[in-house]
Amino acid sequence: MISSLELARQCGISQGTVDRALHNRPGISAKTREKVLRMAKRNGYRPHPAARELLTGQSLTVGAILPTVNNVFFMDLFNELARALAKQNLRLQLTPVENRDAFLEMLEDFTARRYRLAVVIPPEDNIAVPRAITVGIPLISLFSPCRGSGIRFLSADEEETGRDAVRYLHRRGHQRILHLTYARRAYAIAARAQGYKEQCEELDLTSKVLLNVDAINLREALQRYRPTALFCHNDWMALRTMVLLSEIGLRVPEDISVLGVDNSPTLAALQPGLTTLAYPLASIVDTIMLILAEKPSRLNLVRYLLVERSTVRKLTGQPRREKKSHDQKIQTHRES
Repeated sequence: MISSLELARQCGISQGTVDRALHNRPGISAKTREKVLRMAKRNGYRPHPAARELLTGQSLTVGAILPTVNNVFFMDLFNELARALAKQNLRLQLTPVENRDAFLEMLEDFTARRYRLAVVIPPEDNIAVPRAITVGIPLISLFSPCRGSGIRFLSADEEETGRDAVRYLHRRGHQRILHLTYARRAYAIAARAQGYKEQCEELDLTSKVLLNVDAINLREALQRYRPTALFCHNDWMALRTMVLLSEIGLRVPEDISVLGVDNSPTLAALQPGLTTLAYPLASIVDTIMLILAEKPSRLNLVRYLLVERSTVRKLTGQPRREKKSHDQKIQTHRES
């Protein structure tokens, strides 16, 4: 394998011309480009990322920060983003951090390395990011907002997600809907629970939120509240809850219905029957790519798409129908 400098010498042209030919940039003739590509293939040339970055002064890396790599949905999201970046010959560097200080330290490192973009899921809400970082690298925050100039916060409509969950379960005949979620303070967790509570109030239903589900508090909540349906914050919690229900001796959906959120491809393989609200991954990734290309873009508050499978049962005897406008009607996709 030869270097781009040696390839330029063999072709009798400059190293910059070789770079333009290899990366299909304007400024050279078709004949020269064809010659360079032919010589590169003959000599087994492979571009060196660091050398190209030095030559162009532009990084090929997008830095990503997330609180943990153990979250299946986060991995689904960043896999989708990595595939989109690869089509632009860019790579994604994924780094887990556990606290505010580590988060800011890693952003400083991204800035020093002149990464093309930082896409972050902060470990907590409203972390103040110094201006020295925000002027050095474009920053997109997902799920939890950060404070600082020029930071883009992208999120689906989380309150409407909570509302849509209640509307759907209510239309299926459920009057007692228990929301299972996390105690951690985060925008998506709080907004989704708020939407659930508000929609329950509008439908004259009693709301009940259970935090940090385990076998003991789930059993107590089932006995005291006697729900017919469980609205889980995400698919992971839904699958974990279904295991606990089985241990208690309750069947899904015969004895109790379960609704998740995310439509995680990974978790769907483990429990293909889970009814869930699909997170708009494609819309989020498309918006990130537009921002990366420096094209004006904002993410409209995209609604989740209901994926109706088999874990929510329709109860006999329909509740009174709530008044709703056309844009409130949840989209439904029935999978066979």
